[in-house]
Amino acid sequence: MTTNIVTKPLEAQLKLERIGLTSEQVLEIIHAMASAKADATENDPPGAAGWSAWRMGIRRSREVTIHDKRFPDWERDEEGQVSSVLNRKLGVRLLVSNTGDGTGIAEQDRFPQNRSKKGAATDRIVQNNQGVFDFMEVAPNVVHLHAPGDAEQGIVSWYVCVYCEGDELRAEVSCPIGIEGGFFTGFSDRIIVLGDDEIDIDPIEGELPEGEVVDIDVPVSRKK
Repeated sequence: MTTNIVTKPLEAQLKLERIGLTSEQVLEIIHAMASAKADATENDPPGAAGWSAWRMGIRRSREVTIHDKRFPDWERDEEGQVSSVLNRKLGVRLLVSNTGDGTGIAEQDRFPQNRSKKGAATDRIVQNNQGVFDFMEVAPNVVHLHAPGDAEQGIVSWYVCVYCEGDELRAEVSCPIGIEGGFFTGFSDRIIVLGDDEIDIDPIEGELPEGEVVDIDVPVSRKK
């Protein structure tokens, strides 16, 4: 299986727009996750950094999409006790995940693998994506507005995958179609948002009004 990997900024922006997102919105989500992880210290309980990053990623994904008029119809979703933001009109679900060092690497044999094991609900999400992929391979000439996934609701699930370790920050928006033992094993599409350049980031000061999106580029530093 060959994964479609998008790396050029303009091409990535166009691909994101097809699923109802902008690069600015995705960067907001990435920075929220990186900042939350950097805010954790050795005095926090084990797993706090990863959980905080996931929590803030879900929060910010909802803040920047639900009230954005460019791509309306986003809504909070907790189907199967999996937190996401959902656009039924576009047929897109957006989730977030802390992922490993294959994130943001534009190679066929490297890919983002989730750091924590996923459960049965995520298995179903990925299997639905696999069904969409199979449909498009069998019927490439069929023109359809919504891919036939997610229990016949036409929903395709994408993940904002973020790798943040020390001064390294890489991220992508990708569609998993393979999972084994609770871990991603393959993707149909990967949109690289932040590649393998080293980036310094710092927690964002203050909060933006709900729904407001800005293009920010701030440094991340780990607290001692």
